[in-house]
Amino acid sequence: MKKIMNTGLALSFALLLSACGMPSSEELTGDVKETQEKVKNVQVKVTGKEEGSSDYQVNGVQEFDFKSKAGYINTKMNGEELKMYHDGDETLAVAGEESTKVQGEEKKYAAALINNAMEFQQNPIRYYQKYDKNLLNEFDVTEKDKEYVLTFNGDKDKKQKIVAGDAKAYYKITNQGSDTAVDLDQDQIKGKDFSLVVTIDKETKQIKKVEKKQSYSVKVDGKTENSKSKQTYTYTYNQLDNVTKPKVEAKSAVASKDSSTETPSKEKQAAYAKEAGKYVDALIQATVYQNTDQFVAKHPNQQDKKQVKEKGEFQKSSFVEFFETNFKGALSSLSSNITDEQLNEVSSAFLKALSSTKYKIKDAAYSDEDDAYVVQVEIQGFNDASVLAEVMTPLAEKYQAGELSNEQLVNELINGVAKRYREPVELLPAKTVPVHVVRNGEQDYEVLMQDEYLLTFAQQS
Repeated sequence: MKKIMNTGLALSFALLLSACGMPSSEELTGDVKETQEKVKNVQVKVTGKEEGSSDYQVNGVQEFDFKSKAGYINTKMNGEELKMYHDGDETLAVAGEESTKVQGEEKKYAAALINNAMEFQQNPIRYYQKYDKNLLNEFDVTEKDKEYVLTFNGDKDKKQKIVAGDAKAYYKITNQGSDTAVDLDQDQIKGKDFSLVVTIDKETKQIKKVEKKQSYSVKVDGKTENSKSKQTYTYTYNQLDNVTKPKVEAKSAVASKDSSTETPSKEKQAAYAKEAGKYVDALIQATVYQNTDQFVAKHPNQQDKKQVKEKGEFQKSSFVEFFETNFKGALSSLSSNITDEQLNEVSSAFLKALSSTKYKIKDAAYSDEDDAYVVQVEIQGFNDASVLAEVMTPLAEKYQAGELSNEQLVNELINGVAKRYREPVELLPAKTVPVHVVRNGEQDYEVLMQDEYLLTFAQQS
């Protein structure tokens, strides 16, 4: 799914030039707002725990396309699975073996729930700002390796106000489609505590992870219900071909079909693991080596080669697009005049360096703990950070001495990096890494985080 490439460029500049201090809360949240608004689609992995009238563990996946406004939520609560889909025209729900088109008040509920989740996942910081206008200034900013960490530092009153506002909005949504709906007043909801920690990628300024905790009480008909929850969201951007749309089928058809959501037998798990290994092999060919013919040849689906070819072309082009976007973003503070020709020169040179790397699919097996197929890949990559430092160190010295303007620095850097990438790179000792894969149907698979293998082909330390 995620295609990096995090070139390490921005981080290297921060270390070499020592030119920029810690951004303020307002500056960083402003950068995040601008970046998140450019996101086309997102897949979010959700884990959490709810405590209240009933306790349950939560895990699942959410997918949203911000252009088409299509949304999909797959939630497992204590093992029971619920899927919902809404795209403005059609609303679907799947619970167990029952798959139906939703109408009437239930459609309003599902649509409202998905639209609210879509608003939250596009930018959680902006989402909570509607309850606290000064929210953007109320984060402590810290650094951790290649990340910034924003921790909400609002006082007790603001925390309670945010939780109460969010709880009221939630109850308003859940009341839709209910025959016993109760419209809660603000004084019926008491916010207790709230924490929000947002992890930001230093280079892209995209949100990588959100951890939130909140607790509140609700008083209805003289009875008080307490709620306490903890959720973690992990984000992958712009990697969806389409938002997952559940199929509406008769119960008998669903029961007789080999569904990807069923728990497969040990024999099927072994067969699917083998297919997952083939998919990772194919994906590496399309991304790292830009070879769509090999993507088709190695892909587990050999029945619909036309569709497989289209997916391979998408993976191939997206890989280059994201490398160029992140490379340009890393230099955006120095120059806004980077041309497409310059980006093409760097990306083609980077691909030249990647072409000398080696890999081997070692093993694949289903993991109950991860609820995914784990493919072990042995990779001989190169030290990308070291290659970049060779070019940047002398340029940084000239820049600090005032011998180069920002534009001159960027132009010399681009030319130097492209030239160095085209020269031989030394391969590092082989390293085996796990790649997590999920099954999306018959012979259809998806890698949740392509960084799991990409960062070993082009290592950043």
